[in-house]
Amino acid sequence: MSFSKSYGKLSVSIFGNVAERYQKYFINLEPQLLVSGMRFLLKVWISLMLFTSFLVYVSLLGFIIIFGILSGIGIFTIIFMVILVPVVGGGFTFMLFYIYPIQGRGKVKKDIDLNLPFALTHMAALSSAGLAPENMFEMMTGFGEYGEISKQAKVIVRDIKMFGMSSVEAIKDISKRTPSQTFKQILVGLHTTIEKGGNTTKYLNEVADEALNDYKVKRESYMKTLSTYADIYTAILVAAPLMFLAVLGIMGIIGGDVFGFSVEELIYLLTFIVLPVLNLGFLGFIELTHPGV
Repeated sequence: MSFSKSYGKLSVSIFGNVAERYQKYFINLEPQLLVSGMRFLLKVWISLMLFTSFLVYVSLLGFIIIFGILSGIGIFTIIFMVILVPVVGGGFTFMLFYIYPIQGRGKVKKDIDLNLPFALTHMAALSSAGLAPENMFEMMTGFGEYGEISKQAKVIVRDIKMFGMSSVEAIKDISKRTPSQTFKQILVGLHTTIEKGGNTTKYLNEVADEALNDYKVKRESYMKTLSTYADIYTAILVAAPLMFLAVLGIMGIIGGDVFGFSVEELIYLLTFIVLPVLNLGFLGFIELTHPGV
């Protein structure tokens, strides 16, 4: 038995009753766990949240007490740390467990939206070759480059082969669970087209063309945004530091200090602390605002 399964069973055995009692307050996590691909029941996940938070709390409490005794710091400081640090650590752990499935859902959505134009083009080509919808999705499972779309195609094929669903039922079921609204609308349109005996090839070609055009528009828009970011970067993180260093060089000749710092100290701070931190922050900002195109 793997560690995760053993740990999950231990968590449920200790906190399962509590998790079941308060499960209604975490019901919004259930769809997040489902669409993020995490194979945990809501009760198990809540038990993991509570048990791990409890372990962190007890560990920090023990560490603070031992540290306080050995270090010889004041009793009031120890009491303050005993009250604050374990609570903050346990609360932070609880929040991480709460946020993680939501982040997983967002990651799945981003992956689907990124690969959707190319996957739809491929699906349209397979449909044009005369493949039935179930065979088309089965073919899509073999293309890992489509990421989460390939995984959701596997679910459709599994529902058809193992659970005896029709292709319409399987597509309709996955449309309810996908985190991508765009993909959901396309799947709803697809199962409606199949159900009414429409032309699936024509439908897939239309949505593929629309998705590709939307992808191009987003890409062009983001390239313009990147151009603006590049101008801001050049002004703030290239030109401004060079001007500041030039001013500091002149001040170094004249002598004196700034806010209690010598010129050498300011140059060191700017070069080895301020600029690296600002550059890392800028890279983080670019990553966060990246639309995935």
